Amino acid sequence: MNSVNENALNFMKSELKKAQIEVSVNESGREGVDFLIGNKQIYFQPLDLDTILQSFKILKQELGELNDNLFIALVLIIEKQPRVVYIIPSKQLQDSNNNFFINNNVSLMPSLSNWEIKISSTTIVELEKYALNNMIDKL
Repeated sequence: MNSVNENALNFMKSELKKAQIEVSVNESGREGVDFLIGNKQIYFQPLDLDTILQSFKILKQELGELNDNLFIALVLIIEKQPRVVYIIPSKQLQDSNNNFFINNNVSLMPSLSNWEIKISSTTIVELEKYALNNMIDKL
């Protein structure tokens, strides 16, 4: 893991600790789950806005089946510093009524199918509802 991603991971853990949420490393080996908060599964995704253009993709086979106990911890990195943690319920990726979660099905090569999350000045405002302090009761 590079130092920027490691800083993002430490930032996420620190923010969760401030919120008095205990996180543990997933040792079950299930791909797509990096951490556990109780029975909630957390997929860690740092997003360095200094290097990523406007979106990032998570392979569907890597994330696994979307369910009520699976969350994406999205840590935004701006100017090499982690700035905010978003906790996105995985089932929200299926919501086609927004501009920032895109379902990309690749019928000829299903292993390339992915969930795309678009980031822009507009979607940052919409993502605010998933900010950690707004999602604590869901964890």
